[in-house]
Amino acid sequence: MERRRSRHALLLLSAVMASLVAGSTAGIYHIVGAGKGWRMPPNRTYYEDWAHTRQISIGDKLMFLYRSGVHNIVEVPTRELFDACSMRNITSRYQCGPTIIELTDPGERFYFCGVGEHCEAGQKLAINVLLVPPPPPDTDDDSSGAARLLGRAGAGLAAACLCLVSALLTMAV
Repeated sequence: MERRRSRHALLLLSAVMASLVAGSTAGIYHIVGAGKGWRMPPNRTYYEDWAHTRQISIGDKLMFLYRSGVHNIVEVPTRELFDACSMRNITSRYQCGPTIIELTDPGERFYFCGVGEHCEAGQKLAINVLLVPPPPPDTDDDSSGAARLLGRAGAGLAAACLCLVSALLTMAV
Protein backbone atom coordinates (compact mmCIF):
# COMPACT_ATOMS: atom_id res chain seq x y z
CA MET A 1 0.00 0.00 0.00
CA GLU A 2 2.81 2.39 0.93
CA ARG A 3 4.64 1.63 -2.32
CA ARG A 4 1.44 2.33 -4.26
CA ARG A 5 0.97 5.65 -2.45
CA SER A 6 4.58 6.62 -3.21
CA ARG A 7 4.06 5.76 -6.86
CA HIS A 8 0.92 7.94 -6.99
CA ALA A 9 2.76 10.82 -5.33
CA LEU A 10 5.58 10.52 -7.85
CA LEU A 11 3.12 10.43 -10.73
CA LEU A 12 1.44 13.60 -9.42
CA LEU A 13 4.79 15.32 -9.08
CA SER A 14 5.71 14.15 -12.57
CA ALA A 15 2.48 15.60 -14.01
CA VAL A 16 3.11 18.93 -12.28
CA MET A 17 6.70 19.10 -13.48
CA ALA A 18 5.73 18.12 -17.03
CA SER A 19 3.17 20.88 -17.13
CA LEU A 20 5.79 23.36 -15.99
CA VAL A 21 8.20 22.24 -18.71
CA ALA A 22 5.59 22.11 -21.46
CA GLY A 23 3.78 25.28 -20.41
CA SER A 24 4.38 28.82 -21.51
CA THR A 25 7.21 30.72 -19.87
CA ALA A 26 4.92 33.75 -19.50
CA GLY A 27 2.86 34.04 -16.36
CA ILE A 28 3.09 32.58 -12.90
CA TYR A 29 1.84 29.23 -11.60
CA HIS A 30 -0.32 29.72 -8.51
CA ILE A 31 -0.82 26.52 -6.49
CA VAL A 32 -4.33 27.11 -5.16
CA GLY A 33 -4.31 26.77 -1.39
CA ALA A 34 -0.48 26.62 -1.32
CA GLY A 35 0.66 23.54 0.63
CA LYS A 36 -2.89 22.46 1.45
CA GLY A 37 -3.95 22.16 -2.19
CA TRP A 38 -7.63 21.96 -3.22
CA ARG A 39 -9.40 20.15 -0.38
CA MET A 40 -11.75 20.77 2.50
CA PRO A 41 -10.40 23.94 4.14
CA PRO A 42 -9.71 24.35 7.87
CA ASN A 43 -12.10 27.34 7.90
CA ARG A 44 -14.64 29.02 5.60
CA THR A 45 -12.29 31.85 4.55
CA TYR A 46 -9.15 29.79 3.85
CA TYR A 47 -9.21 30.16 0.02
CA GLU A 48 -10.42 33.76 0.22
CA ASP A 49 -7.48 34.56 2.51
CA TRP A 50 -5.11 32.76 0.12
CA ALA A 51 -6.41 34.76 -2.88
CA HIS A 52 -5.90 38.08 -1.07
CA THR A 53 -2.15 37.38 -0.91
CA ARG A 54 -1.86 37.02 -4.71
CA GLN A 55 -1.68 39.36 -7.70
CA ILE A 56 -3.11 37.22 -10.51
CA SER A 57 -2.81 38.39 -14.13
CA ILE A 58 -3.59 37.27 -17.68
CA GLY A 59 -1.20 34.47 -18.64
CA ASP A 60 -0.95 33.14 -15.09
CA LYS A 61 -2.07 29.60 -14.35
CA LEU A 62 -4.07 28.26 -11.42
CA MET A 63 -2.90 24.82 -10.35
CA PHE A 64 -5.54 22.91 -8.40
CA LEU A 65 -4.01 19.87 -6.68
CA TYR A 66 -6.71 17.33 -5.75
CA ARG A 67 -7.63 13.67 -6.06
CA SER A 68 -10.09 12.75 -8.80
CA GLY A 69 -13.38 11.44 -7.42
CA VAL A 70 -12.86 13.17 -4.07
CA HIS A 71 -13.01 16.79 -5.27
CA ASN A 72 -13.72 18.64 -8.50
CA ILE A 73 -13.78 22.23 -9.77
CA VAL A 74 -16.89 24.01 -10.95
CA GLU A 75 -16.64 27.46 -12.56
CA VAL A 76 -19.68 29.75 -12.57
CA PRO A 77 -20.04 33.14 -14.29
CA THR A 78 -21.47 35.30 -11.47
CA ARG A 79 -20.85 36.21 -7.83
CA GLU A 80 -24.48 35.34 -7.03
CA LEU A 81 -24.12 31.74 -8.28
CA PHE A 82 -20.77 31.48 -6.48
CA ASP A 83 -22.14 32.79 -3.17
CA ALA A 84 -25.06 30.35 -3.40
CA CYS A 85 -22.80 27.42 -4.42
CA SER A 86 -25.25 26.97 -7.28
CA MET A 87 -24.70 24.32 -9.94
CA ARG A 88 -26.98 26.23 -12.37
CA ASN A 89 -25.33 27.82 -15.39
CA ILE A 90 -21.90 26.20 -15.00
CA THR A 91 -19.19 27.72 -17.21
CA SER A 92 -16.71 24.82 -16.82
CA ARG A 93 -16.31 21.64 -14.80
CA TYR A 94 -13.06 19.81 -14.14
CA GLN A 95 -13.15 16.27 -12.71
CA CYS A 96 -9.60 14.92 -13.07
CA GLY A 97 -6.96 16.25 -10.74
CA PRO A 98 -4.56 17.86 -10.79
CA THR A 99 -6.03 20.60 -12.99
CA ILE A 100 -4.20 23.59 -14.45
CA ILE A 101 -6.32 26.49 -15.69
CA GLU A 102 -4.66 29.17 -17.81
CA LEU A 103 -6.17 32.61 -17.27
CA THR A 104 -6.64 34.25 -20.67
CA ASP A 105 -9.16 37.02 -19.91
CA PRO A 106 -9.25 39.81 -17.31
CA GLY A 107 -12.02 40.04 -14.74
CA GLU A 108 -13.58 38.06 -11.94
CA ARG A 109 -13.50 34.26 -11.94
CA PHE A 110 -15.44 32.03 -9.57
CA TYR A 111 -14.55 28.42 -8.71
CA PHE A 112 -15.86 25.96 -6.14
CA CYS A 113 -15.93 22.26 -5.37
CA GLY A 114 -19.24 20.74 -6.46
CA VAL A 115 -18.90 17.59 -4.36
CA GLY A 116 -21.34 17.26 -1.44
CA GLU A 117 -21.32 20.27 0.87
CA HIS A 118 -17.68 21.18 0.17
CA CYS A 119 -18.56 24.59 -1.28
CA GLU A 120 -20.76 25.47 1.68
CA ALA A 121 -17.85 24.53 3.97
CA GLY A 122 -15.62 27.08 2.18
CA GLN A 123 -13.96 25.13 -0.64
CA LYS A 124 -14.44 28.00 -3.06
CA LEU A 125 -12.22 30.57 -4.73
CA ALA A 126 -13.05 33.98 -6.21
CA ILE A 127 -10.24 35.86 -7.98
CA ASN A 128 -9.86 39.00 -10.04
CA VAL A 129 -7.58 38.48 -13.05
CA LEU A 130 -5.66 41.67 -13.82
CA LEU A 131 -5.05 42.83 -17.39
CA VAL A 132 -1.33 43.34 -16.76
CA PRO A 133 0.91 42.18 -13.93
CA PRO A 134 1.57 44.77 -11.23
CA PRO A 135 4.98 46.44 -11.39
CA PRO A 136 7.65 44.94 -9.13
CA PRO A 137 8.17 46.82 -5.87
CA ASP A 138 10.95 49.44 -5.88
CA THR A 139 14.13 48.22 -4.27
CA ASP A 140 17.55 49.75 -3.82
CA ASP A 141 19.33 46.49 -4.60
CA ASP A 142 19.16 44.37 -7.74
CA SER A 143 16.86 41.71 -6.28
CA SER A 144 14.43 42.15 -9.21
CA GLY A 145 17.26 41.17 -11.58
CA ALA A 146 17.86 38.08 -9.46
CA ALA A 147 14.15 37.24 -9.61
CA ARG A 148 14.18 37.51 -13.42
CA LEU A 149 17.23 35.26 -13.59
CA LEU A 150 15.54 32.69 -11.31
CA GLY A 151 12.42 32.84 -13.48
CA ARG A 152 14.47 31.99 -16.57
CA ALA A 153 16.16 29.15 -14.73
CA GLY A 154 12.77 27.72 -13.69
CA ALA A 155 12.22 25.75 -16.90
CA GLY A 156 15.63 24.11 -16.57
CA LEU A 157 14.96 23.26 -12.94
CA ALA A 158 11.58 21.80 -13.85
CA ALA A 159 13.18 19.66 -16.57
CA ALA A 160 15.80 18.39 -14.09
CA CYS A 161 13.07 17.53 -11.57
CA LEU A 162 11.12 15.70 -14.27
CA CYS A 163 14.19 13.61 -15.12
CA LEU A 164 14.68 12.80 -11.43
CA VAL A 165 11.04 11.76 -11.01
CA SER A 166 11.22 9.58 -14.13
CA ALA A 167 14.32 7.87 -12.76
CA LEU A 168 12.62 7.27 -9.39
CA LEU A 169 9.53 5.83 -11.10
CA THR A 170 11.71 3.48 -13.12
CA MET A 171 13.46 2.29 -9.94
CA ALA A 172 10.13 1.83 -8.10
CA VAL A 173 8.79 -0.54 -10.78
